[in-house]
Amino acid sequence: MAGLWALWPCSERVRQAGREDAGTIGGRFVYLASLSAENFRIFGAAPKQDGDRDTRLRMDFGPATNVLVGENGSGKTAVIDAIRLCLQTTAGDYYRISADDFHIHNGHRADSFTLTCGFKDLAPQEQAVFLELLTTEDDGSSSLYVTVRAQLIDPLRPSRVSLVTRTGPDGQGPTLDGTARELLKATYLRPLRDAEAELRSGRGSRLSQILAGYPAIKDEGISDFDPVEGTATTLVGILQRTEHHLSENKAIIAARDDINARYLQKFAIGSDVLRGEIGVSGDATLARALERLELRLFAGTKEWTRHGLGYSNALFMAAELLLLNNSELAPLLLIEEPEAHLHPQLQTRIMDLLRERAGEASDKPDLPVQVICTTHSPNLASATPVEHLTLVSRGATFSLAPGQTHLHPDDYAFLSRFLDVTKANLFFARGVAIVEGDAEAIFLPALATAVGRSFNECGVSIVNVGSVGLFRYSRIFQRDGAQIPVTVACIRDRDLVPAGTPEDMRGKLKCSAEMSAEQIDKHVKSLTDEDSGNVRTFVSDHWTLEYDLAAASWTMATLMNQAVRSAVASKNKWPTAERLAELDGEAQREVQQWRESGTSLADAALAIYKPLRLNDASKTIAAQHAARLLHSTPVKDEDLPPYLVAAFDYLCTPAA
Repeated sequence: MAGLWALWPCSERVRQAGREDAGTIGGRFVYLASLSAENFRIFGAAPKQDGDRDTRLRMDFGPATNVLVGENGSGKTAVIDAIRLCLQTTAGDYYRISADDFHIHNGHRADSFTLTCGFKDLAPQEQAVFLELLTTEDDGSSSLYVTVRAQLIDPLRPSRVSLVTRTGPDGQGPTLDGTARELLKATYLRPLRDAEAELRSGRGSRLSQILAGYPAIKDEGISDFDPVEGTATTLVGILQRTEHHLSENKAIIAARDDINARYLQKFAIGSDVLRGEIGVSGDATLARALERLELRLFAGTKEWTRHGLGYSNALFMAAELLLLNNSELAPLLLIEEPEAHLHPQLQTRIMDLLRERAGEASDKPDLPVQVICTTHSPNLASATPVEHLTLVSRGATFSLAPGQTHLHPDDYAFLSRFLDVTKANLFFARGVAIVEGDAEAIFLPALATAVGRSFNECGVSIVNVGSVGLFRYSRIFQRDGAQIPVTVACIRDRDLVPAGTPEDMRGKLKCSAEMSAEQIDKHVKSLTDEDSGNVRTFVSDHWTLEYDLAAASWTMATLMNQAVRSAVASKNKWPTAERLAELDGEAQREVQQWRESGTSLADAALAIYKPLRLNDASKTIAAQHAARLLHSTPVKDEDLPPYLVAAFDYLCTPAA
């Protein structure tokens, strides 16, 4: 029986299996589980000898939403295009391979590339559909692999490329026939898409393709036009009725006859008869009827008016999801930059919808859609559970799913609550500074720029996590094996008071002068215990950021004294520019007096820090004033606390 079943065309087997119960395993359907690529664009080849890096792409996907994040040029689009080339798309857009698709290594361009898509979780009905194309895994399960091999035929004519598509993980299986390929096609939404053009009427319009796949449309191809009664209900019947009424319209008849008699017939030669007819369609078929339709947006009113690109994009995505909802098998949506032209709140709504259609946030029995999308939007990244994110960096992919990182199980729940849009910048950075408060987030980027290490120029994002959760964020970047090439610096306070600290400032903190060197080392080690990979913790040299800045040099003591005095004066009302200038002068003279009287830098730092420690001034406001003062205060590395210089150097040096 299995042999006879294998002889049936795939389309017949899909219909025989039945869509109602096809492909469900625990409520899931067959899905694209893996993608591999070798010598395709940014992705290189397998190692040829010991010591070589494996630069091939090897990545896994989940059955629901998969969101690829990372900076430009990291390889996100190459992943999407590899899937497009391997599976093709429902829109029928042709992917033209060129020499640019072949990887370049050490100045040499590869002459071939290989792509493989792997499908898993095939239910018995789906295994029957692809029976002769399946691969039996070591654990006895069945998988379907589609392998594409491209070969440059003539290096001097880069457009001449040989393309072979076969099944099997090594591409040695049977050829993928047209019907099987049709069933596996993905729906693709390109970046910066022209949604309005896609939804307009016209020959071969995308909307007509979408509607043609909608089940309720199938019976509309039968004409029920009654010329006697003048009634029609089906699309083809309505089209024929329209043609009929047009042919009897006096104005149309007059225009037609005028064209024929006065102009068209004069082009006739000999006994030829040329005759024109005016109508809405050359042939009254369902395809022509659907091509006459367009989808418009009515937002809040019954009258149509043109809307912006954002709402047009949302409308287009809604139409594509309609098509996916009626797929026979393996509905897969590839979407690049779904945030295009959308304001932040609408971006979040779009992601909520995608997650719902993927079956994550809904118990509805609709056919779940697998979503693979790329984004540069912190809004979308923060709206996506961390376990569904894949960070793409320098041609390598790093899944953040459980078991792939050092994140603890409760970290995922924590991050789903607290990883907001401001913190989600870390997914797009080359370096990440994780800090404990607003003061650090405000002042450290300005200070780094002042000493020639601009965070913006180095692609560094600063993430303020408050007083808790420092390592919950850094563990995102920690894993066994190959590390994510992003430098992560956790900058934190030592919280040991120096000798001579008054009791009202000390509180319950330990004093470094009352501890042995071994005890201090143990304390600092407890603050850096979780360092690994590209994550390093930089602990203040003495106490807190503000104290250490004031104690680092007389230059910084002056700047911090000015900032703290201004913060005290700003507690109830922001001072005028004239008043700030007066305060800056007074603070500068006070520091000069301390120096002339022989006051130690450590004692001066205690006096400067006291208003902040006793809450007579805001650390955040002091940081704003300190950043302001950097515009007029030249500072050098030797003026700063050593731990900050080390952190800046680390953040601005590319990770291995």
